[in-house]
Amino acid sequence: MKLGLAQLQWNTRVTDHARSLGWMAYTQIGPNSRPEDPSLILTRGPRVVLVYLRTGRRRADRQPPVERFPDGMVTVCWYPEDWPQVLGVLAGGQASGDIA
Repeated sequence: MKLGLAQLQWNTRVTDHARSLGWMAYTQIGPNSRPEDPSLILTRGPRVVLVYLRTGRRRADRQPPVERFPDGMVTVCWYPEDWPQVLGVLAGGQASGDIA
């Protein structure tokens, strides 16, 4: 799936900030990525956060399918306006608004 400029910039912003705080980041940019897969998988120590990055407006009918992940897996869907939440989670806080 090809990403537009806004999606690439949003992905880079989150990934760069996560790495600056010591997170390992695996990104799903490439021709083999699927929309139902997380955009990023972030790990730091025992924490794993599955991140769906979205741009545009929120739509309830476009939420990612997360039922295939184990219970307790932290799964979030972040839009650019969620930047304060992104900062909190990456700094070590709990992820509010988990979609799983």
